[in-house]
Amino acid sequence: MKFWYGIVEDRQDPLKIGRVRVRVHGVHTYIKEQIATPDLPWAQVLLPTTEAGLSGFGRGNGLVEGSTVFGFWRDENYMQDPVILGVSAGMPAQGSRITIKDELIQRKIEDGFNDPRRLTVEDYAETPDGETPTHDRTRSFGLTTALDTAPKHVKSLTINYDGTGSTIEEVELTKDDLPYYPKYYDASDLNDNTTGIATYTHRSFTKVVDDKVENLKHVNTKEIFTDNTKKRVVDEEWGFPVSPAKPVYPYNKSMTTESGHIIEIDDTLGVERMAIEHRSGTYHEIHPDGSEVTRIVNDNYTVVAKDNKLIVGGDVDVSIEKGNVRIAVATGNADIYVAGSTDLMVDGNINAIVGGNVDAQIAGTLNANVVGNTTFTSPETLMTTNLTVDGTVHVTKTTHSVGDISTDAGNAPTLATHKHKTTSMDTGAGTNAGKKNDSSIADD
Repeated sequence: MKFWYGIVEDRQDPLKIGRVRVRVHGVHTYIKEQIATPDLPWAQVLLPTTEAGLSGFGRGNGLVEGSTVFGFWRDENYMQDPVILGVSAGMPAQGSRITIKDELIQRKIEDGFNDPRRLTVEDYAETPDGETPTHDRTRSFGLTTALDTAPKHVKSLTINYDGTGSTIEEVELTKDDLPYYPKYYDASDLNDNTTGIATYTHRSFTKVVDDKVENLKHVNTKEIFTDNTKKRVVDEEWGFPVSPAKPVYPYNKSMTTESGHIIEIDDTLGVERMAIEHRSGTYHEIHPDGSEVTRIVNDNYTVVAKDNKLIVGGDVDVSIEKGNVRIAVATGNADIYVAGSTDLMVDGNINAIVGGNVDAQIAGTLNANVVGNTTFTSPETLMTTNLTVDGTVHVTKTTHSVGDISTDAGNAPTLATHKHKTTSMDTGAGTNAGKKNDSSIADD
């Protein structure tokens, strides 16, 4: 069995079974006019036993153009049927190959043992990797994809907490960026999260105040009336937690994808974490103490097909920075129970502060069982509190008014007819002068 090392130059397998084209050291030359990337044999990639490799189960390989792989020839006498056993990570050098004089040659897409992809498919024309190249006019096929359709890391992210969401700035490649892989030289091929040199400031909730970056704090405010003036005051404030990530090599098992997604399972002592992060800045992280932090940089949708139960042992704080809140119950009831103890008659308050109006449309009956008093008040210097009822007001007990009870012009209060007795002596005036009145007289 003959083993070999080689460089992956193409992964666009037309059969989509995970094969890659490999230029093998010591077998294939770097001169593409002698053997171009489309002429290299397809190599089968053996997967680990953690993958089923059958009926769509499990994952495929993660090889990219430029990966260094190790394998063997299944047909060792002809060396046309390569099989890949694994991938070799290291520290790529700026030189693409070593000449017989031990000189490093600058990486070029024109040479083999490099990522051969160009900016567009049209750029392959009249090159060894294009259709009907000059060195072989009989070949009718070439490389089929280029970097304009390949995944790439974001150039920058802008995340706002004012309702506008995040904005991704994509990188724009030029010919100076070719070959695209490796992305860097003279450093470990393992990602920075695994090696422990990554920073996690991008997972902080920050805002810029007076050109200074501050950790985002949420401020709860309420409107109160003081000194006959309507004011908004701070009720409380709390800051969002920062990521506790401090990975130490080799304890963080991390995977970073080509477009910038990250998955971490970190066993670093004292800062054990799990995290999944999208290239847009949305992420979910479980902290060492079991706390969870989720940031969604744009819209969020949650659908529960059946019941949803939530138990919170402490406080719940829902803050809407900008926008509206709508709760719609299509069928069923909306119940709110506020109890300071197991006795519903003790403690448990609902405090509502509304800066504008309250509009309520009730198709049925409004029933309110109030043990105490119902009071409508407002500072007299600011406004007058009026109560308007478009219908009948029924009071089963006493109605007390400090001021007058008035009606529209031309109307008079209608009271239930009642009689009372009056006893008086004639004072010499009136229609009953000189008579003792003990009759019942109806009020006007």
